[in-house]
Amino acid sequence: MVVLDNSGHWLEGPEYAHWREAFIPTKLTDPPEEGFTDRIVESVKTYGKPVDGIVTFCDSYVTQVAQAAQQLGLRTASPDALRTATNKYLTSVFAGHQAYQASSPDEALEIVSKNNLAYPLIIKPCNGWSSEGVFRVDSLDTLTAAVKSIDTSRHGSEFVIEKYCSGPEVDANFVLMDGEILFFEACDDTPKTADSNGPSVGSLETFHELNSVYPSALPAREIDVLRNSFLDTLLKLGLQDGIMHLEGRVEDSSVDYKTQDGVLDLHPRDAASVAPDPTAWLIEINPRPLGMTGSHVIESTYGIDYWGLAMLIAVADKSRARSLSQPFKHGAQYTCIMVFIPADYPSSCQGIFDSDDICAELKARRPDLAKHISRCGCLVKRGQRVPHPSSGVNGFLAYFNVFSRKGRKEALELADKVREEVRFSFI
Repeated sequence: MVVLDNSGHWLEGPEYAHWREAFIPTKLTDPPEEGFTDRIVESVKTYGKPVDGIVTFCDSYVTQVAQAAQQLGLRTASPDALRTATNKYLTSVFAGHQAYQASSPDEALEIVSKNNLAYPLIIKPCNGWSSEGVFRVDSLDTLTAAVKSIDTSRHGSEFVIEKYCSGPEVDANFVLMDGEILFFEACDDTPKTADSNGPSVGSLETFHELNSVYPSALPAREIDVLRNSFLDTLLKLGLQDGIMHLEGRVEDSSVDYKTQDGVLDLHPRDAASVAPDPTAWLIEINPRPLGMTGSHVIESTYGIDYWGLAMLIAVADKSRARSLSQPFKHGAQYTCIMVFIPADYPSSCQGIFDSDDICAELKARRPDLAKHISRCGCLVKRGQRVPHPSSGVNGFLAYFNVFSRKGRKEALELADKVREEVRFSFI
C-alpha cells in the first residue's frame, strides 16, 4: 500500500510505517484546488514502481482520482459518472426526480412560485455530507430560513430543491464487481429529527441521525424493490465495481413507524391508507463504503469488511474479493443498532464540552447495558468547543453499537435505554 497525503500525516511517521510500503507527500486540499489531478499523477510516477490501482474514500476527491487513474492507465469508473454520483442535484435529475438547483433564497422562492411546487419540500446542498444543511420546509418563511442556514463555507452556495418523500428511510449497501452483486444489505434509519414522524430532540430541526437498525425490517418485497431499482441506477450510471453506499426511502411503503408498548418501530399501515405499489426513492449515492463507525456494525453483524473489500476491488483482486464477500452462514448474527448521540445543548451555553468519556462512564455505571454494547466511542474531549446545530454543522458526541440476540424489539428497547442513560454537560 502506497499512501498519498499531505506532509505530516500520521501515516508518514515511523510508528505506522509497517502499515504501508511508501508514503509520498502530496498536497491535497478539500475542495480540490486546480492541479489536484496532476499532483496525484506526478506522485504515482515519482514512486517509480508498478501500481495496480488507486482508490480514495473522500467524496470530494473521487472525480479527480478517477481522472488521474485514466491518465495512468489504471482501472477506474468514469469521472463523469462519479461527478454525477457525488452531486446531489445531478443525482436527483439522473434518478428522474423533479429537482431544481438554486444558489440564493430569492432564486429558491422564484423556483417554488414559478413551478407551483407543493410543500413539504427538501432543501439540501449539492455537495453535502452528514445530512448537514438538509431541511424539510413547509412554507415560504421556513424555505428562506433553511437556505440561510446552509453553511456555504463547508458546502458551497448551490443547493437542491425537490419534494419530500415521507416513506421509511434506509441505507442500502452494495459490494459490486463487474456489475454483479457480491453482497447486499439494508438497514433502517429510524425517523430523524426533521421527519414528519420524527422525535423532538432538543433544538434540532435538521435531519440528524439518531438510530440505524441492522438488518432492515422492511417487507422482503420492498427490499427487493430497493435493491433492483438502486442497482439499475448504478449500472446505468456506469458504476460497476466497488462498495456503493446509497441512501433512500420507500415511497408508498406498506409499513410506517408507530410507537407500540413504548417502542418506535415499523408496523403495517392501516388498510385504508395503503397506497399504490411501493417504489424506491433515491436520496444520494456515495461511491465508497459507509463511515467507519457504520462499517464496524457490518463487520460484527455480517462478518464483512467493506473497507478491505474496497481496496481489493480497486486493485482487481477478484478471487479474494469474492471470497471475502461471503457473510456469516445464516446472515446477520443478531440485531444491531448504531445509536448516535447528537451534539446539542442550550443555545445559552458557550458550547464547551464539560464531561469526560461519556461512553466509559455509562459502561461503568450500567454494566447491564455494557454487555449489549459491541463497540462505542466518545468523539469529543473535555474543554473542546462543539458547534451548535444552529451553526449548520451536524456533529456527534458519541456513538454506541447496541446488539441483541433475542430480537429486534429488545435491541430497540436497549438502544432507547442507552440513549436515556448518557450523561454529559456543556458550559
